[in-house]
Amino acid sequence: MKKAQFGESKAHRFFTGKGFYLALALSLAAVGGAAWLGVNSALNNLEQAVPPQENTVSRLEQNNEWSVPSEYDHPVTAPQQNIPAASSSPASSQPEPEPSQPPISQGCILPLSGEVINEYSGDKVVKSKTLDDWIMHTGVDLAAEAGTPVKAMSAGTVAAIANDDMWGTTVTINHGDGLESYYANLKSAVNVRMGQTVSMGTVIGAVGESAEIEQAEGPHLHFGVKQDGEWIDPLSMAK
Repeated sequence: MKKAQFGESKAHRFFTGKGFYLALALSLAAVGGAAWLGVNSALNNLEQAVPPQENTVSRLEQNNEWSVPSEYDHPVTAPQQNIPAASSSPASSQPEPEPSQPPISQGCILPLSGEVINEYSGDKVVKSKTLDDWIMHTGVDLAAEAGTPVKAMSAGTVAAIANDDMWGTTVTINHGDGLESYYANLKSAVNVRMGQTVSMGTVIGAVGESAEIEQAEGPHLHFGVKQDGEWIDPLSMAK
């Protein structure tokens, strides 16, 4: 009984005395030292795993991939490439459209050389051989053999091609500035098309005998001219 009490008394004195606290402090110091060593070792391993930035930059410079500024806080940019600028007006194989109503700038000519067999009558009436009646003759009749080429009196655009019941095959040319010329009693096959631009002297067709209203006159060209919608003397236009 005395030995057990002696042992309990000695252990009790140890845990309640300074020796216990000294041992506890040493244990805590050992644990803290071990933890610091572990953290320090982990930081060293992390620094070794990350490659230095200047090595990456050096490798890029050796490969001539990028141009790196001296300060790394600026962005790294790719080298500029010389790209030819696209032409603002691409080439086109299509010709530019010609004006639909070119103004007269080169004078006028008669469509053919032939005798005037019927003159322009203006507001007067004349006797028609075919109709045997008095009518106004709005153009001039130029005698010519069938098949004689008929020329445009001046530059212009073909405005109409018609097979009229009275005047036969007729071509109308718009010369601009309100001026139009009419070529009637032509052969049915003409040399121009609608919308075509012609020059002075362009052959537009040939003399025929298609005008029923002037059958008694024989082969000829009926040639008329309008200015601003009014008939005028065609011979006043020719030079």
